[in-house]
Amino acid sequence: MDRTFNEISNLWLDNEIYGKDYTYKKELKSAVVHLNRYFGDMICNNIKGLDVEKFIRYNYEHINPNTNKPFSKRLLKDLVSVGFRVFEFALDNELIDNVRNPFTGKKKKIPKDAPVTERNPIDNIQKQLILSVYHRTQIAALVMLYCGLRKGEIIPLEWSDIDFKEKTLSVTKSAVRQDSNHYKITSHTKNGKDRYIPIPDNLLSYLKLAKYNCPGTKYIYPQKNGNLHSVTTWNKTWNSYLTHLNYKYYCLTAKSLGQTPKAYNAPTGIPKILERFTAHQLRHTYCTMLYMAGVDILTTSKLMGHSSIQITLEIYTHLDEKYKKLNISKFNEYIANDKSNKIIFLNNVI
Repeated sequence: MDRTFNEISNLWLDNEIYGKDYTYKKELKSAVVHLNRYFGDMICNNIKGLDVEKFIRYNYEHINPNTNKPFSKRLLKDLVSVGFRVFEFALDNELIDNVRNPFTGKKKKIPKDAPVTERNPIDNIQKQLILSVYHRTQIAALVMLYCGLRKGEIIPLEWSDIDFKEKTLSVTKSAVRQDSNHYKITSHTKNGKDRYIPIPDNLLSYLKLAKYNCPGTKYIYPQKNGNLHSVTTWNKTWNSYLTHLNYKYYCLTAKSLGQTPKAYNAPTGIPKILERFTAHQLRHTYCTMLYMAGVDILTTSKLMGHSSIQITLEIYTHLDEKYKKLNISKFNEYIANDKSNKIIFLNNVI
């Protein structure tokens, strides 16, 4: 059975993506393209563990042709994971003669210094602009910032999901990609878990005013026509929002320097002085604020809707390393007060 990896991987892919959502299909197809780029013409029976290790090293040393950036540690792990699943499929269905999956245990071979994509919270300037600058996308940004919603959770969010009396927000549905441009609403969240989030007072006041000003609308953040966002309309309004924030910051900066700001639609363009941020960064900022406020890991995990507490633990561990400063003042005080720790300088001793 001299089947190539390309044949086996495409058989697996057709079987694996059947009935799955658009995003999952897209991610697996991308992974298979990466794997086929290296293993495609190789006979599966001839692929050994050493070949997988060479594949890892090759991608570690080269640029990802899809992004023109180095392969991240996470992507390398995902590719090894998909390769493992392809071979398990082939072995289970007796499509190859291998007695052992060559991808077994190869995640350990991924270099420790492979680049890691760090998710950073927004900075104080970005936060102040979100709080102070009006735009129709502001309501979505504020809910993601102060309640930690994912993009797929803010899109289908309805006014009926907010209990103004109890000050809670119910996250019980999610928008998932149906095709290249449309979302469909599914019950429950990304991880199949509903969650109920307390709304901070500053956001509650804003939501009350926003609802009063938009009577008759179903969704909290719809298109201008009131319909659910599409991929195109979301991207268009999000880019418009970031451009709007950048212009406001540019105007403030120019005025502080005694300069006259250019018009919003100036032919020469407006300088990009505000770093762009993603919707997911707002969610990460929410998690960071929970950490800074001293909220325990279990509560944070529930509020974030993480699939496991291990995900929250990894985030908190990273934040510990970033924000906690080792406090040795008590140790210094002990050393200073304990005479047995006094260093004696002796003459003629080098």
